[in-house]
Amino acid sequence: MKRSLVKNDSIYFPANRLRITNIDIQTVEPVDQRTRDSLMKSVQLAIEITTNSQEATARHEAERLDQEARGKLERQKISDEAEAERARKELLELQAISAAVESTGQSKAEAQSRAESMRIEGVAAVDQAETCC
Repeated sequence: MKRSLVKNDSIYFPANRLRITNIDIQTVEPVDQRTRDSLMKSVQLAIEITTNSQEATARHEAERLDQEARGKLERQKISDEAEAERARKELLELQAISAAVESTGQSKAEAQSRAESMRIEGVAAVDQAETCC
């Protein structure tokens, strides 16, 4: 076709004064059966490849999310165990302090009772010495 016939996205045929401005193609089918079968097989293969790729991507994402969740759970478990260990340590410290206070209290009570006993014995000895002589 000559360049002068194609103008502004249209084709003009001066012999019959026909101007084509737009073409609407509804379908294109190969005439040869082998070509048609080959094209159909190619389309099916492309669909299968796309489907497999999407499935693999989804499976990979699910595994990643699962590993991420397991990691968070493991970190939480370690954190909880550390907190429990801190609480256990604090309990043992408080028990040790309590035992020390109890021991100190008992020693103090025994010392006070011995002192009181000695005071009473001393008062009794003085009273006895005063009454006899």
